Amino acid sequence: MKFADLHLHAWTYSALNLFPDLSKCTSFEEIEETLRAHPLNNWYVGVRFNQEFLKEKQIPPKALLDSWFPDHPALLVRTCLHLAVLNTKAMEQLGFNAPSGVLLEEEVFNLLEKFIEVNAIPKQEVLEKGVRRLSEFGITKFVDMHVTKENVSLLAGFPFYTSDPDLLSDALGLKVFLDGSLGARTAALTKEYSDDPGNYGKLNHTDEELFSLVELAHKKDKPVALHAIGDRAIDQALSVLKKSRHPLDRIEHLQITRLDQIEELAKLEIAACIQPIFSKELPWATERVGNRIETSYAWGLMKDYGVKLLVGSDAPVDDVSPFEAAKVVDELQGPHHLDKDFVLKLYSSDNFDFYGWERQT
Repeated sequence: MKFADLHLHAWTYSALNLFPDLSKCTSFEEIEETLRAHPLNNWYVGVRFNQEFLKEKQIPPKALLDSWFPDHPALLVRTCLHLAVLNTKAMEQLGFNAPSGVLLEEEVFNLLEKFIEVNAIPKQEVLEKGVRRLSEFGITKFVDMHVTKENVSLLAGFPFYTSDPDLLSDALGLKVFLDGSLGARTAALTKEYSDDPGNYGKLNHTDEELFSLVELAHKKDKPVALHAIGDRAIDQALSVLKKSRHPLDRIEHLQITRLDQIEELAKLEIAACIQPIFSKELPWATERVGNRIETSYAWGLMKDYGVKLLVGSDAPVDDVSPFEAAKVVDELQGPHHLDKDFVLKLYSSDNFDFYGWERQT
């Protein structure tokens, strides 16, 4: 069986394979031990940590990284890729100035590019190894969702979305980040975070700014892919797509949803590109949003209401394997459940059909 993954980050996936995976770490101590065991060019870098699985239940602070590695640069990248922590030496060498050592959103992608540049890592070799690894999971077609001027030549020949209007002519479409991530509490919600009173996350664009971006793409006959995790961001996405549409427009992620939004998605026939593998987050996501979880990560509910579903892994944010994604949601109940065979069908047929690509056997 051959699969198409419609939402991943091929270059970032390939690059992050250079570093130790911290996703299994359960304490600051384990993170330190893992970093010390895997230095790279006198740097200490770890990726995919998740503070929700640490006994300390917090993001490792810059001061802690400084105490571990006072004479060497060190940095950690959270599993969502929307947050990173750098020690003083790392900020000096990469040219960042953040008193807390914390970088968010676009700065994290810039951080990885700068690290690769400073350490003269051969990009083409790293990418080729990453693409071969994808093929081991049966992924023969993919869409890279974050191509920039820095890596566009590297990814020539692969379908991609970009947030840079200057690259739009060669892209499948325009990617727009409406909000952040649930893990970093920057996903935009209509009600405050249950575990962080007073915090509603944030929208990255005004309605007017977003409409201008969507219109820019549509006037060039390009669809948009709107990153919207929180329900406030999804409201904004639905609102703008009522005013301007392309048949291949997509909304990405849609993790914190309300029933009225799911009904609206089906009515407007807007494609929802979901990540079934994210359902592993349900225990800590419930802490974030409380009883709103009942209609969130609600892939089964979306299917029942007739929403056009597409799938992707968002790798390297999470496991790239379609089989693992299918297994995770097949074991869930109620609105969160999807049959594993249905998930594999999305990967092996619906994803190909959406762009008119020939299915591969």
